[in-house]
Amino acid sequence: MSDLSKKDRMLIELAVHRVDNSLHARVPRARRRQIRDELRSNLSEASRQVGAEEAVRQLGDLRELAKSYIELYRGAWDIRAGSWFALIAYAAIQGLSLVISFAFSAGVVAGGGHAASYSLWSWFGPFSGSASSHSFTVTIGSPALVLLTAAAFVIGSTYRTLLRARRRS
Repeated sequence: MSDLSKKDRMLIELAVHRVDNSLHARVPRARRRQIRDELRSNLSEASRQVGAEEAVRQLGDLRELAKSYIELYRGAWDIRAGSWFALIAYAAIQGLSLVISFAFSAGVVAGGGHAASYSLWSWFGPFSGSASSHSFTVTIGSPALVLLTAAAFVIGSTYRTLLRARRRS
């Protein structure tokens, strides 16, 4: 690869990096390393014959190439999908918690009541806090929230594997 120009090496590394970035957290690390090395070697060889730009262009759409590698070598856990599932679950639970807190606080103010606290499953639940006519508090890191977010991560990380196994049977 040292006989290639700096520009050609940079184009090759950029293409390899784009494919590898799509494979990150979806394909096992050892397989990703093998794909990177093979892709870099093939692009270097093709660059010597037709130039780096043409070699990368002949690969086609790099996203489609990465998708084909993902479908072929996907690991049992899709960490990227699991992270998105966990983030969405966390945001949904926190949004619901805020809605409940606002509603409770508005009820306290409308009813002319005194400051109060509320809780679902006492210390465990994601929906606990206190409300008064001028402030409210919401529990952000409850054990239930951590447990539900972890469950969303596990489901998101493995749902494709489960669907694939279901289709085979």
